[in-house]
Amino acid sequence: MDLRIQLVRNGKVILDLPIEPEDEEMEQLHGEMDSLERDLAEVQAINDVLSNETRFRMMCEMVKRSDSRFSELMQRVDANQKIVSEGLRRMVKQSMVHRVERHPREVYYFPSRLGFASFLACLTMRRIMEELDNDEQDF
Repeated sequence: MDLRIQLVRNGKVILDLPIEPEDEEMEQLHGEMDSLERDLAEVQAINDVLSNETRFRMMCEMVKRSDSRFSELMQRVDANQKIVSEGLRRMVKQSMVHRVERHPREVYYFPSRLGFASFLACLTMRRIMEELDNDEQDF
């Protein structure tokens, strides 16, 4: 199996990691692991935000609609005011969501680039799980 994860910027591959690295690819993997260790607290905070089902569903709603009002989020994820408020506070604190006040009573929330990228990373993980499962079924 040659399943790989790539990150491409302006047509240039800036990260290319195989799911099952060969010996010659381990050096690059170790370098990425060293970088991860330096930024571990930041990565853990993002994963913590998205590990909660309600916060994840809130992010899904914001991605679908690009901007959402507080009351809309409460209704769409079927959660109470305190839970939605705390979730948004955490997402804003981690720079995953932007809060925009258009008028005093008109506040909108939408995913930042980091929030959207974090959401895409979850989608990518789901596809990786699916591909690995398909490979296991082929055996």
